Amino acid sequence: MSRTIDQLAHDIVDTYYARAGDGRLLVGIAGPPGCGKSTIANPLTQRINSILRSRLGSSQAEEPICAVCVSLDGWHYTLAELDAMEDPVYAHRWRGAAFTFNQPEYQKFLEELKTPSRPDSPTTIPFPTFDHAIKNPVLSPTPITSSDKIILIEGLYTLLDIPGWKKCSDMMDFKVWVDVDEETARRRLVRRNFEAGITADVESCAERVDAVDMKNGEFVRAHTTKPTHVFVSVDGEVY
Repeated sequence: MSRTIDQLAHDIVDTYYARAGDGRLLVGIAGPPGCGKSTIANPLTQRINSILRSRLGSSQAEEPICAVCVSLDGWHYTLAELDAMEDPVYAHRWRGAAFTFNQPEYQKFLEELKTPSRPDSPTTIPFPTFDHAIKNPVLSPTPITSSDKIILIEGLYTLLDIPGWKKCSDMMDFKVWVDVDEETARRRLVRRNFEAGITADVESCAERVDAVDMKNGEFVRAHTTKPTHVFVSVDGEVY
């Protein structure tokens, strides 16, 4: 594991304990397509949980505290919702762009996460996840529980500074940006799309990546709020 990821994990846990009782702590992880957000989000979540377990030790007096990682992909509009848009052909072609995400529902989720717990608060908070087999969001089988105090959310638009989305990014306590050079990102995306069967051949994958993913990357770079932490993805490693 990168030392920088380890240090960030310690910083996140320290911040949570310093403001304990002030609701959940949110960590937004963003970057252009192909930057490798999950290569940071997953090990970072695991490391945070390891640190939390070591701090609690064998004590039975304290409530367990956990970190969980949620993907923004769960807030994609469904295929049926894209069909109902003013220009469904355009909406389907640009699926993955910010306007094809249900930002209002995502914002409601974040607001519920940030609401301080009360005696009448729900014991769990449901959220959607994306099912690639059916190409639609579905309800996650594991909702957020009262023990889940540190929530990492990874996705292209978690740190956007445009109207609507900025309200969401402003709720993040840590803002992590994962950067990558465009050539590396393009190579990763073409391979990923081809392996996922999104198009029938590599050439078609490359055309779609250039027309959609790389354009989305330009948009994200131009409209991202200032991060608190920056990582650079190089050959599968982050620095």
